[in-house]
Amino acid sequence: MTFLRVYQPLNKLPEKVRDLAREATKLSRADIEAEAAERLNHRLRPDTFSTVPSSSLPPIIRVLEGTDYRGKRHQFFHVNYLARATFSSVPMRREYFHDDLYNRLVTTDTLDRLEKISELQADEGFVSRSLPTFNLDVWRVPLQWLTAFSGATRENEIHTTTESIVGGTKIVRRVRDIQAVVSQLRWVHQLLVRYGPEGSNSLYARQIAGLYQWLAAFGPNQFYQGLVELDYGALSKYFWPDEVGKTLEIGHEVLERLIDIAIELEGVTIDEFPGFPPAMLKKAANIMHRQYNEATKLMEHITRHEHAN
Repeated sequence: MTFLRVYQPLNKLPEKVRDLAREATKLSRADIEAEAAERLNHRLRPDTFSTVPSSSLPPIIRVLEGTDYRGKRHQFFHVNYLARATFSSVPMRREYFHDDLYNRLVTTDTLDRLEKISELQADEGFVSRSLPTFNLDVWRVPLQWLTAFSGATRENEIHTTTESIVGGTKIVRRVRDIQAVVSQLRWVHQLLVRYGPEGSNSLYARQIAGLYQWLAAFGPNQFYQGLVELDYGALSKYFWPDEVGKTLEIGHEVLERLIDIAIELEGVTIDEFPGFPPAMLKKAANIMHRQYNEATKLMEHITRHEHAN
């Protein structure tokens, strides 16, 4: 699986989990991931197999740190109650599991129990009912996630890539300030709507819009108000280095050059510029369409290779 997680400052967490978050700062990331893996392995063992995690276990709380331009250290937290994560992943299982396996693993009773646990946790103030703090996928990295980490690094923003070995497997994680992510998604969406193929009706533009709306709901209006982490998990060896994202960026850069030309030649804002020759616009849109298709094919190729192994 691959994950996109939102980390928030302590004061943004539900009050009832803040003490647990403070305790989590005493643990290493390796310790936290080992605990998460152990819980999953326990559920998957034949003698304890269960699609429903125990509701009595404390959450898995991951911690990230960053230093701003003044040298002040900031801590950010991602709180993961496994019942909520499992309930949220049900549509993913429906997409990737064979019908018979899905019906055996995800029974109506299972769904009811997961939903009940999740709602009780929300009622008690442990989790947010309306705003999930993670997204996940299976066997692939959605293109819009890669777009979130594209573009130039802004001055003073947190934008890092780390590699670690977990259980003998290389794990790559990318972290970026949520404000920078939201800004980048907004910018690329504007490029696609204005100059891209199919405008706002393209699948890529709609996917970016959906991710933007989710992350913008956290309300970031400046740096150091939260972080977004792209965790490639065990798929790191297939998806890193990020050739798919680089392929997409070539298309983005072509559309950006149109705006650069408009501003440079006319000295006016984008809205005031009368427009480019239709042939030039068509050429740019075709390049973006080609790069998107190439990125999609590359993602499919990597996914098929991963399945085969």
